[in-house]
Amino acid sequence: MARKIFSVQLAPPPLPAPPTPGEGSGSGVIGHGQSLWRGVSPVGMVFIMLGIFAVLTLTALLLSKNRKASAYFTWFLALALLIFNAAYFIINRDSRGWYPVEFSHISYFVLGVTVVMGCKRLMALGGYCAMLTGLGYVLAGVVSPASLLTTSYDAVELAISVVRHELMWMCGFMVFFNVGRFRMKDVWMSLLGVFLMVGFSMLVRFKLIYPGFDDYEREHMQIWVIVTGSVLEYVTGPLPFAARVVSALIIGAAVIGTVVGYYYANVRLNAAREKKRIKIGARRDETAIGVLPFLAKAVKYRRSSKSRMREGALRQEYNCQKL
Repeated sequence: MARKIFSVQLAPPPLPAPPTPGEGSGSGVIGHGQSLWRGVSPVGMVFIMLGIFAVLTLTALLLSKNRKASAYFTWFLALALLIFNAAYFIINRDSRGWYPVEFSHISYFVLGVTVVMGCKRLMALGGYCAMLTGLGYVLAGVVSPASLLTTSYDAVELAISVVRHELMWMCGFMVFFNVGRFRMKDVWMSLLGVFLMVGFSMLVRFKLIYPGFDDYEREHMQIWVIVTGSVLEYVTGPLPFAARVVSALIIGAAVIGTVVGYYYANVRLNAAREKKRIKIGARRDETAIGVLPFLAKAVKYRRSSKSRMREGALRQEYNCQKL
């Protein structure tokens, strides 16, 4: 598998024959949408991905000047991604046998649920997973762009995958940089969340979940390659057991380190903003996004309305007694 991917030269691969019915995402050919990419070379693919990445990141940075606008934009983007990904897997589950089994697949829903619902403490987990998923996809595309062109199900799916992962990066980055206010003491929640997500994928790998999932795809799950420390074999070829163990430990330490660093950077960033806000005398933006904050606000408003009505009735009764 690794030899096949990295033996592709940096030139447009010859167009393969259309896939036969039943070929899935692991077939390694571009299907009925191949004409859309006829003039795109691997180098061109790199420029496309980096161009989209730069535009979306710049847009997020510009929106960071207004936290309220960023909050609403992030919420609607997360909602759109959640609806699209849910529909995507529902439609393709029976027709193509695609299941949300990889870490990136689960990240789609973790981001959507935590942001749309407005889970204040868990939103950091959604943002981290989205950033990791999006950035990992872009880096993989830059390192091996030819593999994206030759192993995608078809050009339409490739376009969907590129746009989806780029938007995941943008939404996760905005949770981290524009909207989120994390606390270091909550870092354990994200570490536990990442562990549970990996655990879910392992249950799929050992056929405890999704027994109808394709056996070939199950055997070649990317999260399994990462957990077993075999990811370097894409570059180096077969590794001895000891090297795979060391690789897996390094990856685990890197994940823990990046989660802690992600929280620390957000805390320091918000501390600097708060210091600047106090210095210029600006109001603190308390915009809270999500279904749960909205419901809490609605309940609070209803209680305050009842309280005002009760006070008004008592005041009226008191005035009548004075008369």
